[in-house]
Amino acid sequence: MVGRSRTGGSSSRLGRRFFDRPTARVARELLGVLLSVGPARDPRVVRIVETEAYVGRDPANHAFRGPTRRNRSMFGRPGTLYVYRIHQVVCANLVTRPGEAVLLRAGEPLTPGLVGPSGPGRLCRSLGIALDDDGTDVVRGGRVSLARRRPGERDRGGRGAVVAGPRIGIRRAADRPLRFALAGNPWVSRPRPPGWAGITAASPRSSRGGGASSRTRTTRRRPSGGGRSGDRTVGR
Repeated sequence: MVGRSRTGGSSSRLGRRFFDRPTARVARELLGVLLSVGPARDPRVVRIVETEAYVGRDPANHAFRGPTRRNRSMFGRPGTLYVYRIHQVVCANLVTRPGEAVLLRAGEPLTPGLVGPSGPGRLCRSLGIALDDDGTDVVRGGRVSLARRRPGERDRGGRGAVVAGPRIGIRRAADRPLRFALAGNPWVSRPRPPGWAGITAASPRSSRGGGASSRTRTTRRRPSGGGRSGDRTVGR
């Protein structure tokens, strides 16, 4: 699932096979991954803490009615970056299977000085992702890349509990539990998914529409309150 170095050893960069899997599974496993944008000598880096899956036969999916000029990148190779504009902001997605993608909703800043990458539009603004990045191959491209850890950094192991809940900012199929986040992470956007504030029990459950079984956590506590994120994705 990771790339190979020129010397034959494994590297931490995510390879094509990582993305070429059921979309809900990719969305979950992107949590904790490092997203880097910019030149290798001085990139802007966040740790992904929140995602949403947009799957097949999904009326909230931009590709629901097939290819268009706007969504053509969604039909590219797994690991293609799909960037679109809505409400004067841009949002970034990573393509998995043809016509399916994972929306990057929030990141924990690792580069000093990054401002508020919480919410899909703010994440792109903080990292400098623009419409010109649409169609970028993050597996081979140089400007945008994803890795499990920084060069020379040890694998941190566990990434913490993952919570799942309904997607937000959409009108159609909003009840599907295809939004994933790291429990307790303060950079997860509001309103936060059920269970974010504290995990009390674990039980297996399948993500509907995701095409893959996954484990979710349940809780007796109510989700954290708070207003909506300033990054709306209505009409996705």
